[in-house]
Amino acid sequence: MPAPRPHRIVGAILLVLALGLSGCSAAESEPLPTPSSTSGTPSAASATPQPTPSPLPPGRTLRSLGYLNGPVEEFTVPEAAVLSATVDQENNVTVVLSQPSAAEVADYLRAALPAAGFTITKDDPATLAMTFTGFGWAGSFTGSATAAAVLLRPL
Repeated sequence: MPAPRPHRIVGAILLVLALGLSGCSAAESEPLPTPSSTSGTPSAASATPQPTPSPLPPGRTLRSLGYLNGPVEEFTVPEAAVLSATVDQENNVTVVLSQPSAAEVADYLRAALPAAGFTITKDDPATLAMTFTGFGWAGSFTGSATAAAVLLRPL
């Protein structure tokens, strides 16, 4: 496997930083309303069974990738992730992936983030951009044809 080209890594990191900075000034969206309960007390026979939560998609924690900062046990990337660049600082955690594709990483995050306890605050599949919060951190995801990147900053 050829080594990642430095200009692509720098470009991906700059793209992540730009999205992260623009996400910091955007207002967070309100959480989706939960269905209201019906009036009356349902009997055991008429109670609707609740769906079983989906298992968390297989992934690798930040800690397993060698990170010391950020939500190291809660945030995960796809099991098949290939890191091409990293930043691991108290005030900035960046993960740049060359594999899987950005669309696959976005699909993974849509399932894994809520299952792990994060809240997706904005999601634009057309531009492969997403923002989320959880565990004292604000995160942004962006993707391109050659890379996917996540930026995490403390709230």
